[in-house]
Amino acid sequence: MNQEKFDRVVKAINQYEGVEEVFLLSPEGEILFKSNEFPLTETEAKELLVSWKEKKPSISYQGVRFAILKNDDIQLAAKNITSGQGNLAGSITNEGDYLVIHTASETGLILLEWSIFVNKVAWDQLD
Repeated sequence: MNQEKFDRVVKAINQYEGVEEVFLLSPEGEILFKSNEFPLTETEAKELLVSWKEKKPSISYQGVRFAILKNDDIQLAAKNITSGQGNLAGSITNEGDYLVIHTASETGLILLEWSIFVNKVAWDQLD
C-alpha cells in the first residue's frame, strides 16, 4: 500500500468517531505509515505483530495489555478490559501488509464491528 492509498483508508476509517490511531505494518513488523504522530516503536510494532501471528492471548500496545478476542490470519480484535484504554482492530491487506487501528473505549461501533469494518476497508480497492 502506498501513502496515497493509506491516506484514503485513514479517511474512510475516520468517518466514525473514536479512532485514535491508524497504522500499517509490513509482514515483518516494520512501521510503513502512521495516521499521525504517536509513540509506536519498531520493537513494539514487531511484538504486536508476533502476538497476532502466533495467536497469543494478549497484545501489549503503548505499555497497555489488550486481551485478544478475535484472532485469525486475516483479522484481529483486542480490548483493554481493565483500564478503559480502548480497542485494537486489524486486518491483513490484499497486499499482505497489516492495517491496525486503536479506538477509544466508547465509539459508534462495537469491537467486532470495527474488526469487520477495518477488514472491508483494507480489502477495498480505493485506487
